Amino acid sequence: MNYKSLRLPAALISTVLALHAFIPSTPEAAVEQAFLDPVKLAADVEIRRDNYGVPHILGKTEESAAFGFGYAQAEDHALEIARRFIGGRGENARIFGTSVESDLLIKRFDNVEASKAGFAELSPGFRRIVAAYVAGVNHYIAKKRAELPSWIPVFEPWDVLANSRAGNLRSLTDQGTVRALQRKYEAQSQQTALVAEESELWESESGSNALALAPSRTLSGKAILLGNPHLNWSSLYWEAHVTVPGVMDFFGSTLVGIPVLRAGFNEHLGWVTTNNRPDLADIYSLKLDPKKADHYVFEGRSLPLTSREVEVEVRQADGSIKTERRVYHYSHLGAIIHRNTAQAFAVRSTMLDAWRYFEGFYRLSRTRNLREWLSVMRMNLVPTSNFTYADAAGNILYQWNGRVPRRIEDGANYELDVPAETGRYVWKRLHALEDFPRLLNPRGGYIQNCNNPPQFTSLIDVLDPRRYPGYFERGELGLRPQMALEMLAGAQKFSLEDVLQMKYNTKMLLADRVKPDLVRAIRAQPQMSEDLRKGLEIIEAWDNRTSADSRGAVLFQRFWDQYRSAVQEPFARPWNANDPARTPAGLYDGAKAVAHLEQAVRWTRQTYGSEAVAWGDVHRYRFKDVDLPADGAAGTYGMFRVMGFSARPDGKRAAGWVSDAEPLVGFGDGWVLAVEFSRPVAAWSILAYGQTTDSTSPHSRDQIGLFAAHSYKKVLFREAEIRAKLERSYKP
Repeated sequence: MNYKSLRLPAALISTVLALHAFIPSTPEAAVEQAFLDPVKLAADVEIRRDNYGVPHILGKTEESAAFGFGYAQAEDHALEIARRFIGGRGENARIFGTSVESDLLIKRFDNVEASKAGFAELSPGFRRIVAAYVAGVNHYIAKKRAELPSWIPVFEPWDVLANSRAGNLRSLTDQGTVRALQRKYEAQSQQTALVAEESELWESESGSNALALAPSRTLSGKAILLGNPHLNWSSLYWEAHVTVPGVMDFFGSTLVGIPVLRAGFNEHLGWVTTNNRPDLADIYSLKLDPKKADHYVFEGRSLPLTSREVEVEVRQADGSIKTERRVYHYSHLGAIIHRNTAQAFAVRSTMLDAWRYFEGFYRLSRTRNLREWLSVMRMNLVPTSNFTYADAAGNILYQWNGRVPRRIEDGANYELDVPAETGRYVWKRLHALEDFPRLLNPRGGYIQNCNNPPQFTSLIDVLDPRRYPGYFERGELGLRPQMALEMLAGAQKFSLEDVLQMKYNTKMLLADRVKPDLVRAIRAQPQMSEDLRKGLEIIEAWDNRTSADSRGAVLFQRFWDQYRSAVQEPFARPWNANDPARTPAGLYDGAKAVAHLEQAVRWTRQTYGSEAVAWGDVHRYRFKDVDLPADGAAGTYGMFRVMGFSARPDGKRAAGWVSDAEPLVGFGDGWVLAVEFSRPVAAWSILAYGQTTDSTSPHSRDQIGLFAAHSYKKVLFREAEIRAKLERSYKP
């Protein structure tokens, strides 16, 4: 129904829409939703915006706080919430004419109906929280109906779950998995594609940095926590502070479209997360029955592959609608993601039924000590992530986590697919929290995780991977976590200010590892061209940093990228598990390195006017009328200050709001939080791209200057602080 055509007063329209949000999607939710009155919810919450636009949401009840949370988030990011929820419904093609394959994927896995059923699996209390959050979003949309696009619908509580599950579906069915199955079973040469994938991983990586210091390692004698996630800036982190007197008082961040804070602190404790790599899915190789079409053999029986036709409506350029139809197959073990003449491959993942994912974070935010916090973690609601924890009692904790299937260890390789002619490898239970790697109050006084395997949480207190199943996360220690470990070894005790500045360290560890060999190889040349001589001069003078004023970083990056792509092994000493924090190092092929540096000198001069161009002359933070020199680079170069940039038409590389026609570009250090658990707690944060995507608001770009200057804003946590910096206070 088009509410606008009724010509009702705006306030009445708002109430109608808000009430619509509470129409139960499932019978199980009816009882909880019956207690939610949107008019009362709005009356029972106050939103206080501080001088950076951060909402401090004060609710009389948890439901009213959630309502205010949804309303405030929609104030800052209504269009993006709408796009994400529409994507979770599989309706991008119908509304925008785009993302047909993504919509087909959503329909293929029946995302909407599954999410409606999943909503009923939430605890009654959290169902009310989610419903109230969505009602807050709808309330804002209704109030701004005349100013917002007509394609934004009224949303339902299950849209929150559908949005989350849609992201999991896209990751689960990544085409890289299909190509790997083709390489394994169909003898197709995919070498070119494989090299491209690896190159892309080198250029950019998702992940995060986190560390915690015990009181023994801090000047204040209080635990310190630092966290900062690395995602595309368009992922949109969002800060908020939620208070329900006597129930919760938590400051942190989340992603747009999520109804709870996923990292942060209260006066007792705090945590941040980094991506880990738990194996949450299995691909089952089903043997097709040669005697029966579309059948497979399982436990000696021939079972049919079921099929279902799904359809997606696609808006055409002229506004007409065309229907796309596909037929997909399914087995009793899951949807078929690939098929050849002999096998069908079914996928099953614990992520697809992790309906209580966000409830886990919400429960954690209400805990007051380590015992309560671990009790929530034992519920196994959050399906992924390394957790880095610190508290006012002086505890620090690293906890590897996941909804990991308990598998048989008989030599089977679970990295790609497992045979499924029988149910031997079909898991029935999940691991308990106590099964996972954990480091509590280590004698070295620190924990860190920069997406490294758990055994490298500390080089002093090493977790033995042999204590855990072989299908738990293992791997190399990358240069970025090595940089973190080097900084932590640089002093016996740290102040909060030390930790804050540590985050902005622009040192490139890769340069430390290979530059000495590069200089020696150049100096060993019997004859040196003018370009090579100039390159040597710049590289030797360079401080091995990607600071805005660093001259030599652009040249070195170009050299390394080209050299690395030209050789099979770039390092003289590849990574070695027996020397994990000092390898890789050196240059494997000095002659090629010299040739590529010479080429890099010419390329840099031709591209930027000087082979000695400063990093910040090329890399920029751009936010409409703001244009600042930038620093940082991809973590794979051994950077703790992680930044990625997008090529611009003027030849520069930028992160930020570059135009109204483009989404936010950039990657890396978006949100940073540092907390010292003193009495009272002290915290600082920065959200590089600001609190809102509304470019008319100063809060869309009022933090980038701090970010570029390696500074922070003080987190306003106590009532007196909030009142002193209050910009406005209002009810939804």
